[in-house]
Amino acid sequence: MEHAILFGEHELTIDEKNRIVVPAEVRNQIEPSRDGEAFFLIIGPNRKPWIYPDRYYQSLVSLKAQQEITPDEDLLLFDQMNFAMASKVDPDKQGRLTLPEKLLRRTRIEREITLIGVRDHLELWNRTEWEARFLENLEKYGEIARNAKRARQQNTMPSSSSSQPQQASPEPNLLR
Repeated sequence: MEHAILFGEHELTIDEKNRIVVPAEVRNQIEPSRDGEAFFLIIGPNRKPWIYPDRYYQSLVSLKAQQEITPDEDLLLFDQMNFAMASKVDPDKQGRLTLPEKLLRRTRIEREITLIGVRDHLELWNRTEWEARFLENLEKYGEIARNAKRARQQNTMPSSSSSQPQQASPEPNLLR
């Protein structure tokens, strides 16, 4: 499934009406005909606000749609948490998104933030937390890259019952 590749690091301020301006560089990465014009905001497993382009989020959810009337307890709990906290947000004419107060409170997001691109979604971090995390992990970047390469290779290795490679599912981004 083709989607916007979201990247970059942008220092922003949440205004008194809980709005952020989505930087032009990010808006230019998103094609409205492919990705939609709205965004879905969820609380990611790292307890940070995650922002997905509307159509991409809906396609991720549709790929793993729950078909059973009696789902596994973990699946039910994940769906309850994920969908109860999700908000669909339309940008205004200036490209601003209004962040729900409850989302900001539950994720402890302050006014001075850094918006980062994480391949298929954006994340909001308190600026000081992001800087500390980035600097801490910068020292280990080589090791992190090698581990990520191994994990990607494992996700695309052929299974023993098939000669076809297994494609990495986009779902892990919802479960990180």
